Amino acid sequence: MRRHLNERGQVLPMVAICLAVLMGFGALSIDAGYLEYRQRQQQSAADAAAIGGAQQLVYDGCGDSSAAYTAAYNDAATNGFADGGNVKVTPNNPPTSGPYANNNCAVQVTITNQHTQTFLSRLFGWTGGMSESTSATAEVVSNRNPPCINVIGSTATSNFSGATVDADCGININNTANFSNATVTAPSIGYAGATPTETGATFSKATPSKMLPVADPCPEIAGCAWLTANTPSTTNCQNYTASKGTVPQGCYDSLNLQNANVTLSGTYVLNGTSNFNGANVTGSGVTIYVTANGTPPDFNGAMVTLSAPSSGDSEGVLYYQVAANKNNPNFNGGCMPSFSGLIYAPGAPGVAINGTGGANNYAPIVAGGLDTTKGTNSNFGAAPPNGSLIKETVLVQ
Repeated sequence: MRRHLNERGQVLPMVAICLAVLMGFGALSIDAGYLEYRQRQQQSAADAAAIGGAQQLVYDGCGDSSAAYTAAYNDAATNGFADGGNVKVTPNNPPTSGPYANNNCAVQVTITNQHTQTFLSRLFGWTGGMSESTSATAEVVSNRNPPCINVIGSTATSNFSGATVDADCGININNTANFSNATVTAPSIGYAGATPTETGATFSKATPSKMLPVADPCPEIAGCAWLTANTPSTTNCQNYTASKGTVPQGCYDSLNLQNANVTLSGTYVLNGTSNFNGANVTGSGVTIYVTANGTPPDFNGAMVTLSAPSSGDSEGVLYYQVAANKNNPNFNGGCMPSFSGLIYAPGAPGVAINGTGGANNYAPIVAGGLDTTKGTNSNFGAAPPNGSLIKETVLVQ
């Protein structure tokens, strides 16, 4: 009996040791879960910073590292990881390692947190927290053929009723549309407003689906952004009538080309009226700029073959109408008109268009609203490889 009394309490040290071990595992389990949670947050911040930096390259041009870095720092801070103290945000354009090294159109962002907070594991020696590092790389791409029909108005109802639309690119509509009895072939059709009217419509590929509103892509298009920032002069605009030959570029308060056979070349600023009725109009390297006071052109009845500049300040922009101008241009030329280049009329609620000349012509459209009912066949070609005017950023690593 005395022997059993002497053995009392011997199990307590073992219980204490077991409890300590269990507490250690519990501490590690709790802290591991928290560290994983913080790592997901940190990875999201790195992803956002890389995309933000790459998006800035879209606006300012690939290789503009300063602008990309500023955007990356700002996006990282917005997501809770400001550069400084225990947090180090390191953007690189181009990336210094990996498959995108030396790619001027890619931004790599690494976020390192030297002392990620821990809780119970501090009792076991990790008093300074844990170190975590995350990285992401985003790239500017132009060969994914993003949507080339962007209807950005939030109130206009686009009208495709009875039309045949063949597009090798997607269609984005910020409000809604009438597709009654239309035949639409497009890889994607998105709408942000009310459900479109689809009675009797045929969709050969994608059907309309709900989307979030899209932004005006003009700031992402170098030529469009340049025209927005550099308003042409409207002093000494002239009145001009032509029957044949090359129409000199310049500013016009009145441009009368009725029944003319003319060639265009350069930039034409329309600050008043224009008449293209019955005209045969051809030209390459053409940009038509319509001011707030200008009457948008009506190509109905005209034979038209026009293409935008392939270089220079207004590269890729065939038609630019200031946002304040709410009047509708009419691109319904005779037979199958050929328009190649950006058609930009963000304030016009019903841009009328009939065709772009076939699959080899690339004519992305940005409009307040679209009306294809005046024509019967609108064919929008895909962008050439690496030639999309509307670029996008993608997370690649």
